[in-house]
Amino acid sequence: MAREPLTQNSNLHGRLAEIIPKKLFFCAFQNRPKSDRYTDYYYVDDEVHYDSFYSDFGPLNLSVLYRFCQNLTERLEDVDDEKSVVVCCGPADECRVNTAYLVASYAILYLGMTAEIAYLRIHKAEPDGFIGFRDAAMGPATYRLHLHNVLRSIEKAMKFGWLAFDTFDPDEYEYYEKVENGDLNWIIPTKVLSFCGPHNKSVVENGYPYHAPEVYFDYFRTHNISTIIRLNKRMYDAKRFLDAGFEHVDLFFVDGSVPSDEIVERFINVVDSAKGGVAVHCKAGLGRTGTLIACWLMKEYGVTAAESIAWLRICRPGSVIGPQQEFLIEKQPWCWAMGCKPASTHLSQLTNKVNEISIEDSSSKGIVLPTSRPLALKCSPKKTNEVLQNMIDKECGEKNDGKPSQGDHLLVQKAKSQRTIISHAKFTSPTTPVKPLSTSGKTSARRSLRSYGDVSIPPPPISRITVSATASTASNRPLTKCKSTRRLATIRSKPYACSGVKVNLPASVYELRPRNNNKTYGVFRFTDPAKELAPNSVALIGISARRNLSEF
Repeated sequence: MAREPLTQNSNLHGRLAEIIPKKLFFCAFQNRPKSDRYTDYYYVDDEVHYDSFYSDFGPLNLSVLYRFCQNLTERLEDVDDEKSVVVCCGPADECRVNTAYLVASYAILYLGMTAEIAYLRIHKAEPDGFIGFRDAAMGPATYRLHLHNVLRSIEKAMKFGWLAFDTFDPDEYEYYEKVENGDLNWIIPTKVLSFCGPHNKSVVENGYPYHAPEVYFDYFRTHNISTIIRLNKRMYDAKRFLDAGFEHVDLFFVDGSVPSDEIVERFINVVDSAKGGVAVHCKAGLGRTGTLIACWLMKEYGVTAAESIAWLRICRPGSVIGPQQEFLIEKQPWCWAMGCKPASTHLSQLTNKVNEISIEDSSSKGIVLPTSRPLALKCSPKKTNEVLQNMIDKECGEKNDGKPSQGDHLLVQKAKSQRTIISHAKFTSPTTPVKPLSTSGKTSARRSLRSYGDVSIPPPPISRITVSATASTASNRPLTKCKSTRRLATIRSKPYACSGVKVNLPASVYELRPRNNNKTYGVFRFTDPAKELAPNSVALIGISARRNLSEF
């Protein structure tokens, strides 16, 4: 019986994209296809699930990407010369763009393609353009992240050494991303870590476990964290970190807003002058934290605003929210210009100031974006203190009719996301899998984080990901058996300190909620090819524009 051309399959949704000639393809189908003697259909929807904060749907996190790449590598090695592998998914726009991201990232990481070539090949499956990724805000999307920028962030991560799958440990990544294990993720290995803000004491609020500063001491010392930067209101005494030998810096600005130039400059100086790694947090470790880290990435590596946002969300889903996206695009040339100047070793004495930033309620008409350089409050010191305290009180919901802040909403969503087991997915993405890891009698404690090159680093942030423990079958292939799949026998104490500060929580609290199939996503399509810029062209200029910054 002759082999039917894949392009003639009536079940095909869109077009077929050839990644490796006659060997690896990508497409979408109206209905799930069945493998035959000529074709192995790798239906990704069965294995991957993204659990959103609100209306966000990707990109899938590092752990999901790693496990997908391992699985695809094994499939390609198993098929004979006459058989092809077709990575496919359902017709939903969100599924198609996430699967395209996985396949194109595989082409960059394992096949040596550039982001441009990988994008152009995968783009053939969707000539009209894939929909753009959106942020984790409650309201409507004000900015869409192009798939091409996500792929370029993967390429830059590999180029600058932020990502190396030969040493990456997905188990470590998933372990520390869990809220009960510290809710922390590395953005730049050994240098910049993002985590949820510590609390005065270890406690559970609205289903979310907060940790006292002491919980993080051992982990931070082991991984050479020297400096903690706090961006939100005081929820703990900084003296506890200082007495433990860490440096502590306060750079407060209002939840959901954008920082002043002074705060950005101070943040960059602190990161550059830190003796070791820097751990950054706000309330949830997503919006304000991601925004300042993105500014440093643009200054330090010359990446675009879109690339920095993409990498942050791959590492720690939900990062950079609402007006913070447009702020980064606007500040991109300014951050690049700072990278061209000699680094300043002097840390100015900065009093934390809150800038005049107007952010309307999410239920109102929209968001009032700040100017390019927010103005400082113009009033007397006494009045300034009163205004500052009022804004702090508003952020914490203490004097705002009990209304929670954006950070509070995100923390509640993250806690909810870990309450229901996803039975059908092997890996799922935004707040991580919270199904208990399998155990092994050979190990009594979990090992320290794997290293990237010569240094030991912790796992990068992730989306909610769930790894099912179901046994594999012929049609459900197991992942490649690598060193990173070894499991722990007992839950290790790190990053917990002594039992006196550890919170005992029932396992049922940490299970993912089921996939929400009733969500409606606004369709946003990019019709431009790889080399044609999207509406936010300033963010897509690319590193080459940096050469023209000498006039700044």
